[in-house]
Amino acid sequence: MSLSNLLDSRFIKFVLVGVLNTIFGYSVYAALLFIKFPYLIALLVATIAGVVFNYFSFGRIAFNGHKGWAVFLKFIIAYALIYTINALLLKLLIDYLIINNYLAQIMCIPVNVFLSWVFMSLWVYKEN
Repeated sequence: MSLSNLLDSRFIKFVLVGVLNTIFGYSVYAALLFIKFPYLIALLVATIAGVVFNYFSFGRIAFNGHKGWAVFLKFIIAYALIYTINALLLKLLIDYLIINNYLAQIMCIPVNVFLSWVFMSLWVYKEN
């Protein structure tokens, strides 16, 4: 298998697993909004729940294994950064552009996907 096929395969797995992870994370966020959690708290809880779910799904399926505590720590740091950027963007969309809480998070998804791919492929699961 050539390097480009390997990268394409890893990227395709990342996208497919990412769809599952996004559905999980957004469902937690939307459910918490529905029961009247503030949107940033709902995002934080959804992110925390998603970290464990996503670590196992990305690690096993998209990046071929977990590779220990150091990788898990990098994973948590990556998601803390993604959460921070997502929260800032969400606040901008909801508080300043007056976009619905549910739609605003959907609008954040492409940014989150891009950041996740960059962090996971170039730092968290980077192969030397």
